[in-house]
Amino acid sequence: MQSRPALVAVISRNDEPEGPANMDAIVLIENGKLRRPYPEQTEAAQKKFGDIYFKAGRTLRVTFGGGEIGTATVTSFQQGCNNIHARANLSDNGRLPSHLSALATNSDLLGRKGSSRRAPTEAERAAVMKMVREIYLGRGTPRSLLQSITTTNLTATDLNADGRLELIGSFVLQTKAKARRDLLLIAEPQSSATFRAALVDFQSYKLPAEEFDSARDFIDQLDLDGDNVAEVFVQQHGFDGYAYAIYKKTLGRWRNVYSFLGDAC
Repeated sequence: MQSRPALVAVISRNDEPEGPANMDAIVLIENGKLRRPYPEQTEAAQKKFGDIYFKAGRTLRVTFGGGEIGTATVTSFQQGCNNIHARANLSDNGRLPSHLSALATNSDLLGRKGSSRRAPTEAERAAVMKMVREIYLGRGTPRSLLQSITTTNLTATDLNADGRLELIGSFVLQTKAKARRDLLLIAEPQSSATFRAALVDFQSYKLPAEEFDSARDFIDQLDLDGDNVAEVFVQQHGFDGYAYAIYKKTLGRWRNVYSFLGDAC
């Protein structure tokens, strides 16, 4: 039996293809509760956490699309601007695409399903983009701007282990006048060719002078509480920094239930 709370971290390949991966702690799971790994911006607590969970030589299981794809062996951790960051050697036989991130955990129980994540088919992409345009129109976007919508990520993955894949996407529209409209979307399958918008997280704002946006990008999914519905992990952009958030489906609705600072400089 695991004596410590289960850690879930995000792991991303470094800019150097053969170099170590980068890893940030996101959440500790204890008695079914989501806990922050340590008090933010508290160096003593960060070091104590790192000495336990990011000790050199510690090996974590790496999951992608809800299932295990490899391991990560910690080599070190160091202080960032406000948080700590670990380095690890990733062993995944190339299963994690270089431009995407996965999750890493010290738990023997999490991520025991098969990995379901893949690129959407052309039919799935067309169906979701039609939905995306309707969402933008419904929130006051001029039709003439719809062609400027950019997809930052669109992924198919099975969130509820029913064999039918949901689509999770992040989209952005930015005008020359720095008006910005961001969308995080979870689309649930209704049939082989139709989807329903289960989560519509839409933001409309003007970029500040520093041009820091507040978009939310999908990272990955993992069932944290064993209810057969995976939680959805996202990265939130911010002013000279970033944070992480977790969405959970509760009583039929997706809700933002947790957040933790990644770093801010």
